[in-house]
Amino acid sequence: MGNGSAGVCCTQKRYDFAVDALAKDWIGDSGLFSGRTVDCDNTLASPDTPHLARSLPSCARSDAAGMPAGGAAGGRDGFSDDFEWQMATEREAYEAASLLPAMYDVSPSALDDSPHTWTAVHRKTEAKRRLASFQRPQGTAAQDRLRSYIESLQHLGGESEAVAKVCDVFEDYMHIHLLLEHCSGGSIYERILERQYFTEQESAVLVKHILQALLAFHDKHLYHGCLTPDSFRFLSDSPHAPLKLVDFGIELKVHRWDAVENLNIGPDLQNPQCPQFFETCRLVFFAPEIAPPHQPKRKTGKGNVPVPMAADAQDWQVNCAWRVEDVGEGHDLLDGDLLADVIDEHADWVDEQQQDVACDYGRKFAAADVWSVGAIAFLLLCGYPPFFAPSRNTILARIHRGEISFDPPFWSKISEEAKSFVTGCLQQSCWDRPSVHAALAHPWIQRLADSSPSGSMFTSFMLNLRRFYRTSLIETYVANMLANKFRHEDMHDFLIRCREVDMCSTGFFTASDLKHVLAALGHNRIAEAISDRFLKTFRHPGESYIDYVALLDSIYLRQQRLFEEELWRHFQRVCQSTGRGTQEHAGRIGIGELVAFFGDPLIMGLLMREIPESAGVEEAVVSQRLQNGIRQHCSGRGTAHLEFRGLAALLLKLVRSYALPKDVIGFLGRAEREHLDSISTVL
Repeated sequence: MGNGSAGVCCTQKRYDFAVDALAKDWIGDSGLFSGRTVDCDNTLASPDTPHLARSLPSCARSDAAGMPAGGAAGGRDGFSDDFEWQMATEREAYEAASLLPAMYDVSPSALDDSPHTWTAVHRKTEAKRRLASFQRPQGTAAQDRLRSYIESLQHLGGESEAVAKVCDVFEDYMHIHLLLEHCSGGSIYERILERQYFTEQESAVLVKHILQALLAFHDKHLYHGCLTPDSFRFLSDSPHAPLKLVDFGIELKVHRWDAVENLNIGPDLQNPQCPQFFETCRLVFFAPEIAPPHQPKRKTGKGNVPVPMAADAQDWQVNCAWRVEDVGEGHDLLDGDLLADVIDEHADWVDEQQQDVACDYGRKFAAADVWSVGAIAFLLLCGYPPFFAPSRNTILARIHRGEISFDPPFWSKISEEAKSFVTGCLQQSCWDRPSVHAALAHPWIQRLADSSPSGSMFTSFMLNLRRFYRTSLIETYVANMLANKFRHEDMHDFLIRCREVDMCSTGFFTASDLKHVLAALGHNRIAEAISDRFLKTFRHPGESYIDYVALLDSIYLRQQRLFEEELWRHFQRVCQSTGRGTQEHAGRIGIGELVAFFGDPLIMGLLMREIPESAGVEEAVVSQRLQNGIRQHCSGRGTAHLEFRGLAALLLKLVRSYALPKDVIGFLGRAEREHLDSISTVL
């Protein structure tokens, strides 16, 4: 693994020798670094930008100067990139994650980018890469599957120009870090919105390139599962730059592999705890077999309905953590209708799993990718996705019903062949959808929409697309910002304010309402940023609607990930200072080391931030009680050691249930209250 000191030195020397030779023999002599590197600024594309030299990719893979597509991007030639990629694929073990900051200069990502992605520049060769980090699965079998998947991705990148190359891989106990080929040409949204007009023929070209990327995937028996337009990037600013798949659905796969390997104690297979499943502008592209099940709206009792606080992700039940729990006076806690719905849904799910065993399991997930392509094609033809709605639960209901409509006037200029393609991809049954090969052979793709009406699509296309893209950026930006700003108690205050604004209890409101709520809570800078970066830049007569309940779920998941990552950094530092930073002890802590662990001021500062200020407790008292709770936890299980993942989950539960005010306890959902009852016996 290269985690030991001797292994690290050898690996570092070998890599340094290789990059020195690369820089001297192939880069330095040719003077390629004398030019400006490709700018990776993530500023938003203005809708009023005049038509630039950039355009959508053509079928030909060479630009006006005759240079191969993707060549000389960022001051490097294709041979140099191929050399580094070959080194990575031939490496028998992944590099230690501790080498990553020594070898790459990692810059922060933009707040409207996907979480856990950064731009990394090699300190010697100045090669620019896209860094994507994922938490490793817990089970041994799941980790083996992840390794096999990444190995397949490494080989695939050298065989297909439609898939971003995996240039290097780093790992530690908690994470897998992928260094991907840097694609600086922007997203599909940005490239389209820079134009003054857009045609159906160009939509067909884009969909064809998306299918070609998937074809390389599926031919290797690889499947994505949760494709969106953001899964693709153009390689460069060149008008004919190739469109590349840069997101491989790893987070969802890790979740599912852990769930299958730990059926009784692992995560819920049907309700992935991934942020993209709580962002409506991403969820809308997911197939019904991938999307979480739709939850029927529960009957409400009389009077005010209590508002639940977020439960720990490990304790989430079928209902999401922030959903309203009906515990009003006189309300029967055993809802017969809900129970019947859950039983029926579970029976359907069991039947579906049995069909998966009897049938081709891979074909089901290949069909999920085809569904996503159909949803993306729908978006590229009218400017809005097929199942979009202001609330997450309504989106799920529409996905599982699978009913699509080609509403006039938005579809009045779209050809029948295009409608046929979309309808075929969005078949409700995964067995009725075409394969990628069949989709590529569809007349609309084969003839690139030559039967469509001439000229650009209606003006409404650009307006709809700009509005949808603006909503997706606001969702991501606000979730990333508030995950860093909010304390646990702030989320409760935010939810109360949202429900005061939402007079009809719909669960959603406008982006302007969100601005007012944030300003009222003292987050004026975030409110101003929403206006300046999105509402003014993307001028549109319509409003963007935000599901604030799903937004809170997304914030909560991000906060938990941030907590675990910061705690892991401090955990590693403490282990190294006590001489336990070796591979054999990685990720474990003994009972005898708790004093040193809780004696670290940075760790205690992190834990104290999770405790409500209103609790008024001292740090020393918290430290002692947490140690006692962990000792009792280990004693009850007959072990003297605790894995880091278990430690992080236990600490998060303990500190977030510590001395909660009585008025907050009254707002907790049933699952959270049961969780607190179980923890009170430990404390």
